[in-house]
Amino acid sequence: MFEHKPIYKRFFLIASLLIGLCISGVFLGLSLRTSKLLKGQALSGARAQFGAIVLTRKWSAQHGGVYVIKRPGMQSNPYLDNPDLKAADGRILTLKNPALMTREISELANREDLSVFHITSLNPLNPYNAPDAFEVQALRGFESGQKEAFLMEDKAQGARLRYMAPLLVEPSCLSCHSKQGYSVGQVRDGISVSFGIDKLSQALHKNNLIIAAQGGLTLALLLLTLWFFFRQMKLRLGESQALLLRMATTDMLTNVANRASVMNRFSAGFARQRRNLSHLGCLMIDVDHFKAVNDRFGHQKGDVVLKELAAIIAATLRQYDTFGRYGGEEFLMVLDGVDGKRLAEIAERTRALVEAKLATQTGLAEPMTISLGGTLVVPEDQTIDDVIRRADEALYLAKDQGRNRVVLLGLDLAKTADSDGC
Repeated sequence: MFEHKPIYKRFFLIASLLIGLCISGVFLGLSLRTSKLLKGQALSGARAQFGAIVLTRKWSAQHGGVYVIKRPGMQSNPYLDNPDLKAADGRILTLKNPALMTREISELANREDLSVFHITSLNPLNPYNAPDAFEVQALRGFESGQKEAFLMEDKAQGARLRYMAPLLVEPSCLSCHSKQGYSVGQVRDGISVSFGIDKLSQALHKNNLIIAAQGGLTLALLLLTLWFFFRQMKLRLGESQALLLRMATTDMLTNVANRASVMNRFSAGFARQRRNLSHLGCLMIDVDHFKAVNDRFGHQKGDVVLKELAAIIAATLRQYDTFGRYGGEEFLMVLDGVDGKRLAEIAERTRALVEAKLATQTGLAEPMTISLGGTLVVPEDQTIDDVIRRADEALYLAKDQGRNRVVLLGLDLAKTADSDGC
């Protein structure tokens, strides 16, 4: 039977690799998509917070800032002209302009572990508002037309999202910044929003672990299914190959070797005999009066006769002997390592055994016999056809001499060859 293990193995590995790549691609895309959505959600939150603080600043700027009661320890804004005023009831009020209000809201949010806001520019009035590296890069991008900037960074205190967008100069801004040369519509500064995203990072990590586990489980199940499929296919194909081999080498009626198979084995034995100078015998067997059985009892009974005959003879063979159906009611037996005497003994024993059993086992009232013609391979034989031709001549003589007998030819030539060999 043909061996397909390397082909199966290679095909299974290629299929597994392709499935693995597809599954990995799908789940990697899912992981990236989910990560993008979660990061987009965080970015949307940052934009919302930026919008809220801008609206608060805008409201404050439209009203010229907000005056609050100046309490003990509270300092007035040193960058404003006349920030304080005295109320009618004698209390001192101090002006909180939009920038200062933004900073104080940011400080309050930071103390509450919420978002941190930072208003800054490339040319700030207050040194406290000086930009850091991220903000400098973002502000320069705003001057070039960039609409926003964001960054996710890991620090000792945890992962944070930083977001920044520009603030445009409005008429209400000129009261504080006219001395800096700003004009309406110009990018004056920007507000950066920063807040912790540890929970988001943990969610992303957990999400990636879940996706990896699902991907691994899916891949394992698919590979297991693929392996089971290939295993079943291999078994089925093996069974089919075994059946094809049997059909190619076995006579389906008698369940012994067919003509092609027995001839191949005979050729191999003939070549081996030529190399080793050993004995090799051949017997041609024919069922006597087989046509009469078919005509009288039908072809089905004839098939039964052939089956039982093959079974009787096959049961007497040695493991290394060859026996098969040559054609019609003729059978061929190839016997390795037999001389003329042994060949005659086997032929006669086979004839007697068939005469004793065949009729009984086939349910026929009259005896069923066989005729046998045999020979030994001799040096003059060039091919197995020469041997078979001589055995067939011997079989013809057995038939001509009355059937149910054994005739052997060429034994004297074999003895001469043995004498020469000595």
